[in-house]
Amino acid sequence: MFDSASDAYIRFPHVRGDVVTFVADDDVWLAPLAGGRAWRLTADRAPVSSPRLSPDGSMVAWTSRRHGPPEVYVSPVDGGTARRLTHWGANRTATRGWTRDGQVLAVSEAGQPSIARSWAHSLPVDGAPGRRLPLGVVD
Repeated sequence: MFDSASDAYIRFPHVRGDVVTFVADDDVWLAPLAGGRAWRLTADRAPVSSPRLSPDGSMVAWTSRRHGPPEVYVSPVDGGTARRLTHWGANRTATRGWTRDGQVLAVSEAGQPSIARSWAHSLPVDGAPGRRLPLGVVD
């Protein structure tokens, strides 16, 4: 795909432990920080952004436009089926990270009267309904 590491175009890098996750060619990738071969986690060929490794390094959460508006997805780092965690249909939905207890942290204006009013949400990785966090309006 690339002739050398300097030819790569990576976006949204996030480091946890000895692994980095990033976006390249509209997919989520992972690679060891010490060097070596990167592996593609997704193959949707849809715009993705903001991959974030879980606190224990076993999962990756990201935002994807696979089905139109941005939604939050999660998958084990060693592959497997990605799970869609949101069905909000809101244009400003974004993955921001993880909570200490292993839930995905996302922001969205879903259900708000204005797109300028995004709220933070914690989302269980098993797909159960998330909850809006009592933080007020956030970016």
